[in-house]
Amino acid sequence: MTKFFMMNISKKSDDPTCEETNEEKVFQKKSELKAFLKNEGYYKESKYQYIKMHKESIYVASVEKIKVK
Repeated sequence: MTKFFMMNISKKSDDPTCEETNEEKVFQKKSELKAFLKNEGYYKESKYQYIKMHKESIYVASVEKIKVK
């Protein structure tokens, strides 16, 4: 069985005219995922959700563990 971690990053802003953007990344190992989150400055909000605040934008990263047989 193979497992990997899929992360979806949503950028939100207080500005009502700004659109929400999404970005997806896939990691083979949990250690790679954690290193990426630490380097980018994300803080753990809940079990599978991380948050980063930059100027007037908020980035929310949702993580899913996917197992494939």
